[in-house]
Amino acid sequence: MRDTPRRNCYSSGMKITGFIATLLPILLGSFGCAAQHSSRVQLVEESGRFTLMADGQPFTIKGVGGVDELEMLAQYGGNTIRTWDAEGIDELLDQAHAQGIRVVAGIWLEHERHGLDYDDPKQRQEQLDRVEMLVKEHRDHPALLAWGIGNELELGGDFDTALRQINDAAAIVKQLDPHHPRMAVIAEIGDDKAIRIQKECPDIDFIGINSYGGLGSIKDRLNEQGYTGAWAATEWGVLGHWESGNTPWGAPYEPSSGAKADFLRDVYTQAIEPNLGKTCLGSFAFLWGHKQEKTATWYGLLLPSGEKTERVDVLSTMWTGNVPEQLAPRVERIEMLKGNPMGLRVAEEISLRVSAHDPDNDELDIEWSLIPESNAQSMGGDFEDSIQPLPVEFKTDGQDATIVIPNRTGAFRIFVTVRDGQGGAGTANLPIYIVENDA
Repeated sequence: MRDTPRRNCYSSGMKITGFIATLLPILLGSFGCAAQHSSRVQLVEESGRFTLMADGQPFTIKGVGGVDELEMLAQYGGNTIRTWDAEGIDELLDQAHAQGIRVVAGIWLEHERHGLDYDDPKQRQEQLDRVEMLVKEHRDHPALLAWGIGNELELGGDFDTALRQINDAAAIVKQLDPHHPRMAVIAEIGDDKAIRIQKECPDIDFIGINSYGGLGSIKDRLNEQGYTGAWAATEWGVLGHWESGNTPWGAPYEPSSGAKADFLRDVYTQAIEPNLGKTCLGSFAFLWGHKQEKTATWYGLLLPSGEKTERVDVLSTMWTGNVPEQLAPRVERIEMLKGNPMGLRVAEEISLRVSAHDPDNDELDIEWSLIPESNAQSMGGDFEDSIQPLPVEFKTDGQDATIVIPNRTGAFRIFVTVRDGQGGAGTANLPIYIVENDA
């Protein structure tokens, strides 16, 4: 049975009367067994300016998408996480609450591209029943800030159908939990997505926008649509792999961790910071953790081995106004000193150099690897299998390295990871193409 927000700290079978019944809750509260109170969050608008009021106090989202390392997140000044679904998040909510972190609980709505037929009454009802179940399960938790209704439902499907799904789900959420606002999460804003949600989804309080390369111009584009509501940036912080330019064989160029940090700083100061306290409620940088999406390092603010990247330091500075005491290494690029990445030959020896430095003058450990290019054609962050490096040897000398190209042809990437031994790291990679050795 689900725990209630005012869970008893004594056996419900005991009969307590009179003075003792009055005194016992006070005594229990003084010994740290006070009841948990569910949160109350409102979206308040005054003269076109929007504020989230969480338990009566103004609240700005300083958030990330992801569920890992909550203690670290709080240490760096983050105060909110966003999930993509609310199933099985009971322990996560407790962990977040213990760290003083709020949670925007996502409610996953299935996509047409994944096989949903929303015109099928059975499928539609099953989805709405699940919405009801999740809201009833989590609506009373004190860490809850808001509900995220769907995520990029329109990708690979019909926007009219997506609006129906969002509106139907939001109506149920509002009926069951009027104490937490509802956010619809979309992939960019297109020509009319934002204004259509504002006009056609009356039970949505604000929109969440997943925007990568286009975030810098988001406020102007919202104005062009006539959107007058509140918004949050729900995925942002790096150029998307579809935006960065490609090699002749179609491999996208991934920015280095240093370039990603610069981009994040620029877009925050351009698009998010100036609109806080106006129409922007805050943001969720993507991704607090790591995942394989085109590469293993493209989106993660943290490495699989646990280190933070430079983007975490930038976020912390923006959130708190203070630069962290210990900074991650800065990695600028990989240079190929000998060889042509557009056409390397089997058995050819090549020379590489990573441009990197540590702002704290920590000694750097440099790890090189050669990994096959991903051939996944996923959409909207769909799952991709991880890719293992090839068993090849890099001979290293400081920030330089040499490698003999193995007997494999096709598209690959040379990766470098630079660690400072203090919990920080930086990365870069270089796409290469290997051909047969005709000699």
